[in-house]
Amino acid sequence: MRFSAMLDLFGDVIVTQDELYAWVAAVAPAFACNERSIQRYISGWNVADKVRRAKLAGTFESTIEKAREKRAYLSRRLGLY
Repeated sequence: MRFSAMLDLFGDVIVTQDELYAWVAAVAPAFACNERSIQRYISGWNVADKVRRAKLAGTFESTIEKAREKRAYLSRRLGLY
């Protein structure tokens, strides 16, 4: 899945629900267990703004990938497969 900083008619960065879910799943997977937890995390931690800033900085994809790599490393290290 490739994300880019697409702009709307007013020049604002478009942030989709899929991007919000991808962020939560990568950065805070414990909150991705159900819809209510995801929505509370998204609103409580202002995820849309974080995604918007990351897309503008060109770090959205790398942030998600680094979070996934870190989680995989910790799982291997702690034997939590």
